[in-house]
Amino acid sequence: MKQILKCSLFAILLSLSSCSPSYNLPAEYQSMVTTPTTIANPHIRVGEEYLYRATITAYGHTFNGLLVAKITADNTWRVALTTDFGNTLFDFENQNGKIKTNYITPDLNRKIIIRTLTTDFKHLLKTYWQVTQKYTNGTIEVQQSKDGNDAVYLFTSGTNLSKQLNMQGKKLYTTFTYNSNNITIEHHTFTIKIVLEPLIINH
Repeated sequence: MKQILKCSLFAILLSLSSCSPSYNLPAEYQSMVTTPTTIANPHIRVGEEYLYRATITAYGHTFNGLLVAKITADNTWRVALTTDFGNTLFDFENQNGKIKTNYITPDLNRKIIIRTLTTDFKHLLKTYWQVTQKYTNGTIEVQQSKDGNDAVYLFTSGTNLSKQLNMQGKKLYTTFTYNSNNITIEHHTFTIKIVLEPLIINH
C-alpha cells in the first residue's frame, strides 16, 4: 500500500507541468433563454449518510477501501476513507467551505493530494447549484453553474443528473459520471480515476 501511494504521489507531482486544451461544449448544444434558478443534487441530500466501495486508480496503481460521507447541512459534510482492514487513510471535514483535515495517513499528507481529494468531494457533495445559463441538444439539457470563478456543466434529463463537468479556468478539470451502479470521477489534468459503488444510500 505504501509503495503504491508513493508511486502515485510521484506521478501526480510530475504531471503538474502538463497542459490540457481549453474546453467548449459540443456545437450541438444551443443556448436557451434562461431565468436564473436553483436545482438540487438528486444524488445527495442533507441529513443523510452514504457508504461506498471506493476504487482509486492512479498511474496504473489501484487501491480499494470504504468511503463514508455524511452531509449535515448545505456545504457542510464529513468524509473518511478506510482500508478493508479498518485503517483510516483520510478524514476530511467541510464547514461552510472551510476544509479541516482530521487525519491523513503520512504517505498521503501532501498539499497537492489533499487539495485534489477535497476538491473532488466538494464537487461530489454539493447539495444544490445556482443555474445561470442553459443549453440543449433537443434531448439533454445542460445547466451551467459556477464554483467560485470556475464553470460547472450539469447534464440533465428531467430531474436526472447523468454527468457533471467541473472546469478549472477554461480547461476541463474533472468529469463525474452518474449511473445506477456507480459514480465515476475522472481527472483530466492528472491520471487519476475514482469509482464509487454505493453500498448504503439513505434516500
